[in-house]
Amino acid sequence: MILPLNATSQNRTTIQNTRIAFVVTSYFLFYASFLSVLALTVDRFLAITFHLRYQEIVTHNRAVFVVILLFLVSGFLSTVNLWFTGEEFTRALKIHTVCEILCLIIIAILYCKIYLTVRRHRKQIQVLQVREQNGRERANDARRFKLAGSTFCAYLVFLVCYLPIICLNIVLINSVLSKTIFHFQHYFLTLVLLNSSLNPLIYCWKMRDIRQSVIDILLVCYNYFGR
Repeated sequence: MILPLNATSQNRTTIQNTRIAFVVTSYFLFYASFLSVLALTVDRFLAITFHLRYQEIVTHNRAVFVVILLFLVSGFLSTVNLWFTGEEFTRALKIHTVCEILCLIIIAILYCKIYLTVRRHRKQIQVLQVREQNGRERANDARRFKLAGSTFCAYLVFLVCYLPIICLNIVLINSVLSKTIFHFQHYFLTLVLLNSSLNPLIYCWKMRDIRQSVIDILLVCYNYFGR
């Protein structure tokens, strides 16, 4: 990501510092959202694959550790552009592109495994229902499958929003930033930022617990500020 800088500007330092702050902040939010989708996918994979041991594997302390690590890695990757400037900028672009493609591959593999596991579990559930299975177990299985489907919807929206900017980065590695590419870069960046607004809507739409929690929070705010 390169922003134009007017060489005759009297506020060169201010513009340069603003550009740096914008790039670092944008990449930080980019990777925070990107890695959050990866973490959610891993969580759904563990819940579906190791549902009997899920509570043992995913503990509160481990979840907190992963969230902290997620933001630390996002902060680290967001500063990569500061290491390479000028003609070396393509090196930073290559690092970002490799990280993004690697995450996409991991997410795609995990969702394929989730799909195969869910299909196998559904066949097993049908057999158990013919024999014997209590209502609580069926409800838990249905809940896990629904959560997996909800995260998959979020993943599809994630692909629509992030794939264009990743493809553009691949193009920029082997070409010069032209005016046309510069405009496309801004449009695709808007899609990336839009993803952060779409994800809460998807989870509220697909998950009743989250939807009810949001409604409760809005009601509390309305009662508090509406007086």
